[in-house]
Amino acid sequence: MKKVVFILAVIGCIALVGAGKVHWDEKIEQSVQPVSAEEESSSASESGKLIEQPISNDELKGLLANFPEQLQEKMMSSNEPISVVMMGSESFGTKESGLQSIVEEGLASSYWDGAFTVEQLTFKKETTETIVEEELYKDVIDNKPDVVLLEAFTLNDNGNVTIEEGHENISTIISKLRESIPGVSIILMPSNPIANPQYYSFQINALEKYAEAKDLVYLDHWQEWPSVDGEKIKDFVKDYRPNDRGFEVWGDAIVNYMSGK
Repeated sequence: MKKVVFILAVIGCIALVGAGKVHWDEKIEQSVQPVSAEEESSSASESGKLIEQPISNDELKGLLANFPEQLQEKMMSSNEPISVVMMGSESFGTKESGLQSIVEEGLASSYWDGAFTVEQLTFKKETTETIVEEELYKDVIDNKPDVVLLEAFTLNDNGNVTIEEGHENISTIISKLRESIPGVSIILMPSNPIANPQYYSFQINALEKYAEAKDLVYLDHWQEWPSVDGEKIKDFVKDYRPNDRGFEVWGDAIVNYMSGK
């Protein structure tokens, strides 16, 4: 009788151990199961991986009409975003309330969310002379952007740097950017308009001629603002810098240009 009980106990122990092993093996197998397509897609989205372009190539070509060929090719053949750095004065406003948010939202609307990354580097009171002497353009180089939206800092230069010196400084900045970032596209822009600009208006006209002589891409957003000779311009500028309405006009001009309009 004792032998029978002993044998039954041994059999019971073996069965218990076997069942535990099966359960443990199942848990291990579950832990190493491949991620489902849905889960993988979700993980990729969370990590910032771009989705494929949601528009046709023909539509994309139209949007990219104002871009140089190498950037068109990059966007047509890759899901990597086009990186944009906006380099300017306090006329750009802040990242939360200024040009950056308007440009980001506008490009996402014209293209798709994630097609571009936009970074704003603001040098509030610095002149073109200060930027060159202190090599502040290196902050842009560190970002290695595809596109640089470069404000000419004309308003900061006003009364501090002569027109000729300002143009030389702009040439230096552009030269340094091109040397350090092969293939970078640079879009030069005037600073914002103001009411009754007087000599400042003369500086802006000279800047446009300089850009034409140097064969630079020049985004003349002044055409989108109210006339500087009327009263309406005062609704778009405060203390010589753009207010929210001014940011919208300037930002929309940038987005329109970068959307082939």
